[in-house]
Amino acid sequence: MAIENLRDENLLRFYDGIREQVEADRNFRHKFMTGSSVKQYAAALREEIIKRRLHHAPIEWVEIGDGLELGLKVKK
Repeated sequence: MAIENLRDENLLRFYDGIREQVEADRNFRHKFMTGSSVKQYAAALREEIIKRRLHHAPIEWVEIGDGLELGLKVKK
């Protein structure tokens, strides 16, 4: 199904699921959500969310050593 055809609540649920998994990966040092395809999908979801003017918390991709990019800002 095309992103444009998703209902608002499903669009937000998919995007929030990625953001939550990125946070979990950061906390447990996994690398599951760092691939370019995941980032591209998240970007496409976010673009549609913005287009519909839905409230959302963006995924903040941050580098944390070894060139590994994970979501959410690291507290210093």
